[in-house]
Amino acid sequence: MFSSRYLPRLLTLIVVCVYVSLSSIYAQKKAEPVPTPDIKFGKVTSDHFNNQTTDSTAEAVVLYDFGQVQFSDGNNDFWMEFTHHVRIQIRKKSAYDRATVELGVRRGKAGQNEFVSNFEGCTYNINGGSVAFDKLDKSGHFTERVSEDYSLEKYTLPNVREGSIIEYQYTVRTPFNVSHNPRTWWFQQNIPVNWSEYRITVPDYFFYKIMQGGYLPLTINQHERSSYPLLSAHPEIGSTAYRFAVKDAPAFRDESYITTDDDYLSKIEFELASYQMPGRATTDFSVTWEALDRTLLMNASFGGQYKRAGFLRETAQSLLSRHKDTLGRVKGAYEFVKKHIKWSSESALWSNNVKKVFDDKKGDAADINLLLIALLREMDIEANPVILSTRSHGRIVEAYALLRKFNYVVAHVSLGGKDVLLDATDPYLQLGMLPTHCLNGSGRLVHANKARFISLAPRERNVEARNATFTLDEEGEVTGTLVHSHGGYSAWSARKQFATDGHTTYLDGVRKKRPSWQIEQAKFEEVDSIGTFNATYALTIPEACGRAGDRLYLRPMLSEAHGSNPFKEKERLYPVDFGVSIDENFLATYTLPAGFTVEELPKPVSMILPNNTGRFNYQVSVINRNQLQVVSRILLRKTQYFAEEYSALQEFFSQIVAKHAEQVVLKRGTVAEKK
Repeated sequence: MFSSRYLPRLLTLIVVCVYVSLSSIYAQKKAEPVPTPDIKFGKVTSDHFNNQTTDSTAEAVVLYDFGQVQFSDGNNDFWMEFTHHVRIQIRKKSAYDRATVELGVRRGKAGQNEFVSNFEGCTYNINGGSVAFDKLDKSGHFTERVSEDYSLEKYTLPNVREGSIIEYQYTVRTPFNVSHNPRTWWFQQNIPVNWSEYRITVPDYFFYKIMQGGYLPLTINQHERSSYPLLSAHPEIGSTAYRFAVKDAPAFRDESYITTDDDYLSKIEFELASYQMPGRATTDFSVTWEALDRTLLMNASFGGQYKRAGFLRETAQSLLSRHKDTLGRVKGAYEFVKKHIKWSSESALWSNNVKKVFDDKKGDAADINLLLIALLREMDIEANPVILSTRSHGRIVEAYALLRKFNYVVAHVSLGGKDVLLDATDPYLQLGMLPTHCLNGSGRLVHANKARFISLAPRERNVEARNATFTLDEEGEVTGTLVHSHGGYSAWSARKQFATDGHTTYLDGVRKKRPSWQIEQAKFEEVDSIGTFNATYALTIPEACGRAGDRLYLRPMLSEAHGSNPFKEKERLYPVDFGVSIDENFLATYTLPAGFTVEELPKPVSMILPNNTGRFNYQVSVINRNQLQVVSRILLRKTQYFAEEYSALQEFFSQIVAKHAEQVVLKRGTVAEKK
């Protein structure tokens, strides 16, 4: 591909993008030079076993993780040589599998394949006060053929036990016909990393985008000009040497309310923008968004699927005859596709044949939504695709037009001047409502001359309302009726679950979540519509109150209380992503047993998050002398809260848990006059 007869003398252009929330970027401050660990392969002393870390729960600790990439010439082609040196201390049996190293290798064209060389491994243990070691031998290595183009090299280090240190190093050589881009380097893992360092020297042949992701600051971020003899037949060429390092990276915790780990783990990624040879035009891999739009529109498996759809003409005419206005026609097409085409549960960006999907009545996300676009267009309604990345696939970076970052497509129409997004994969979605796996930042509206980024922020909230009327007897038993109303995304989720389970299994699920309930009767309403989903339960809760002498102790939220705070970490570096805003209400009226009066009530609380982004109201009061009323409302107006807002959000939920746990004290007989 790259012949050695060319000698470039070019400047290297590197674009660095930190694609995390601006509110969470750590400024790089000038500081004293950080000492680099002096780690040599095979040089392990007893002192290395005394590693200290603040994370006492860690099953293992990465003591050292060093990677380096250099470019070399071989058989008139360029190769990338990645050397990797790792040292890990094993602390618990659950970490034994870390002693098996799996390296994926890929096959290229013309017999040029990626391959692993110089793999060395060793296990170290303390034996009688001295360090004993066991080297990897041939029996610990085998190859697994995964496919024609991919295989796994597996190496299992011997004699691993709790307290062992394992160490290995190897080189992977990758020809450019296999990959232009160095592999992603991860500074952070799910165990602590004491030192992670990555170096790469980029010759002036290549123009790379270097993208930094995650929420940890770089301990070292350096680059300097240098030169070295890349091609044997020519003098040294200019290059740029980069060095990145992170010291004491904490273990990544898979905390509540995140998208996918890849969006949060600290890493360095590479994307080849272009390369240039003397006397030749630049070969450009850096795609603009406009070019990406054109590529999709011209591709037979994308734009070609909805531009000509004569097979839908009869269906379109039938829908047009039944719906006169634009909104009705959009709804008609949307409901038709949802009803007649079953989703295979697969995400996709491309479709090979929407006509076959129409005939077979089954397809993936791209099949179904490109078919919907085709049908709407056949009805003279301007519909266009919006490409996006699902939450499990990771967020897109609007600064870079990288098609590989997308894995899903939905339909877009404009109604009353407003953007409306349609996903016909789910029969329980309302018009303009995306499934939760699509609620991931922004998508790209693909259009010949009106292309733009479009927000995927949900129009609906997650709404739950519980309204109960109870009677409490002197034995502490509660009987009555509770109506659980689901709206927005809660209704969508509940209705889907009900349709999947059926009446009996769904009710069994309710009983399992609320084992204190004895449900005498259950009624479910609006199970086949797309609005509110209502469940009414006639129930009894034996021993709902604690009893001591002539007093009853009632927690009035019963089973509907928030019993624990989902945010347990003291600090959080990355955002809390709920996906949708939350509106949760509880209203219950208790008729008290004869002869009992209220001795003690929880104090009311009204708590507001900064900038009025959330609210918690809670009040328990006496009404009509013999009745008790409890009102709780939790409102979170934002779908995402940044790291700077975490402490307030954590305290917010602490207050909810505390208030929901407070008791009402009821006393038999007359209550003494309050002082």
